[in-house]
Amino acid sequence: MPTFNDYPQSATDAAKRALRHREENGTSCGTRVGWFRAGQIANREGLDEDEITRTYSFLSRAAVYDQGKYKDENDNEICGSIMYDAWGGPTMLPWAERMVNKLKEEKKNDNQMEKRSITFELRAKPESRTIAGVATLFNKAYDMGWYDEEMDRDVFVNSTMSDVVALFNHDPNMVLARTTSGTLQLNITDNGLEYEFEAPNTSLGNDILEMVRRGDIYQSSFAFTVEKEDWENMKDKKPKRIIRSINKVFDVSPVTYPANPDTKVAKRNFDNIQDVEDKGITIDLENRRKTLHLHNLTLNS
Repeated sequence: MPTFNDYPQSATDAAKRALRHREENGTSCGTRVGWFRAGQIANREGLDEDEITRTYSFLSRAAVYDQGKYKDENDNEICGSIMYDAWGGPTMLPWAERMVNKLKEEKKNDNQMEKRSITFELRAKPESRTIAGVATLFNKAYDMGWYDEEMDRDVFVNSTMSDVVALFNHDPNMVLARTTSGTLQLNITDNGLEYEFEAPNTSLGNDILEMVRRGDIYQSSFAFTVEKEDWENMKDKKPKRIIRSINKVFDVSPVTYPANPDTKVAKRNFDNIQDVEDKGITIDLENRRKTLHLHNLTLNS
């Protein structure tokens, strides 16, 4: 499970302040979990998803008890203030909230994300470190097993492509280039989506460049989520899925093997359409029966 430690330095300072108070004065405030979290934040340790969620939950509730000081006028400890700092304090709260929302969105994307590979063109340009590939072609039928699929010519018109990463084998730990840094260029042509980047002067970049030059790696893939799709010929023969609009492109990737078609998302969407159509047929038949019944009543009355 990934962890994150990019929370504000001021949150670390708040946790250290609470720990210092505990060490110097002793305290009956807090729980073992609370002080353990203070130690993590003070040492800038990575927090996993569950710990971030718990931190956000605690700080959201504890904010009302923070008085900005550790003791009142009678020299009594204000536990709400101490433990609020122990969990990172006021700057930790918005960070934790952002992270919770980000992780939820990533889970949603993971559930909807699809990947497609193409054996069309992936090459290293002669006398350079430039690697160029094709992510997908328009209006070309791909055999997906139980159905065929093609990308509409306008599939990228409304797509979010502001932060696309070039990865190796879709692995987020193997970054080759990125649009936000200007190292990855995307180009929508009349035929499809092309990409190009300079192989970075890293162990990974040098290895990928050599393997592309030798022809060991010659296929591309890209990851995306679908916004709009149509299904054709679903009753009389093999279904055909036409992806009309892609919502977001996440990455383009040189790949060792073309990924086996992961059709879980497509199957879910197909079943939803079938379910709607089946219900429509049921309702239509029921309406016809009611109409026929009323007609018979009229004839017999």
